[in-house]
Amino acid sequence: MTDLELGPLTFGIIGAGRLGLAIGHVLQREGFAIAHVSSRSIEGRARATHQLGVPAHEDPLQVAEQVDAVIICVPDDAVASVVARLAQRSPDASPLRLRVVGTSATGGLRALDALTAAGHTVCIMHPAATVVSYEGEPSPLAGFGAAIGAEDDAASAFGHALAHALNLVPFLLDEAAWPLHAAACATAANLTTTLLAMTDDFAREADIHPQVAQSVYGKLAASAVDRALRSGASPECAGPIARGDVAALTRQVIAVRTHAPQHQALFRAGLADAVQRAFGSGQIDMDTAHRLSTALADAMQHDVHGPGDH
Repeated sequence: MTDLELGPLTFGIIGAGRLGLAIGHVLQREGFAIAHVSSRSIEGRARATHQLGVPAHEDPLQVAEQVDAVIICVPDDAVASVVARLAQRSPDASPLRLRVVGTSATGGLRALDALTAAGHTVCIMHPAATVVSYEGEPSPLAGFGAAIGAEDDAASAFGHALAHALNLVPFLLDEAAWPLHAAACATAANLTTTLLAMTDDFAREADIHPQVAQSVYGKLAASAVDRALRSGASPECAGPIARGDVAALTRQVIAVRTHAPQHQALFRAGLADAVQRAFGSGQIDMDTAHRLSTALADAMQHDVHGPGDH
């Protein structure tokens, strides 16, 4: 057995949430042995036993003392306590050195320092994926990226091998880059849906039927995302920003402020960023960028009823 192989290792999974069970499910389908699972909750242990058919424990240490490798799949705020508990693994346990894989993007390798100090081989393998459900999905993680953090080649190779076994696409990440990686994941997963929800709110205020709104604005959003992914860079802006149309931009901002004020800060911030990107890419000149930026600032100070309504 070399560190370049997953080989006949027995795996344990700490955490029986969607990610932990999805990882266990895929590894089992790929022929790897999942021997034990742990979960803090009775419901989690019942899920693990039912869905993976393996013993489930409350104490993660019971898992760590009976396997060759553990994959930590707990919420970020539970990582420290799990790591502290795993660091108490008996020196008489076999194998002497445990292989530990963290899946959290928060804290990087430093979050696993106690296990490194205890002599175990550690790495981070963070799937940049949102697992909604894995049941009925032969490979729910397939094609998603996986950020790998490791301090030596052996740990890096192990993290890459595990990612490949899960049908993920691994890439190595520097230790200092974890916070920004986490922010990028949050933006891609959360802000995208936030913007779509904001679009739905605008459509509802405009009395546009939900199915029509989904068809019209959903297709526009999908087209923009596809264009951005295929261009390999920030795509050109469209609409008033591309045209330098201050009046149209002002009307949009005032409309949002009037009818959907809960979204005005995010809407304005998005437009301001788009103006700067358009200027930075050379799509608009400095004078146009200045006029648009000034118009955005002025519109936010504008009375909600607009001029002439007093």
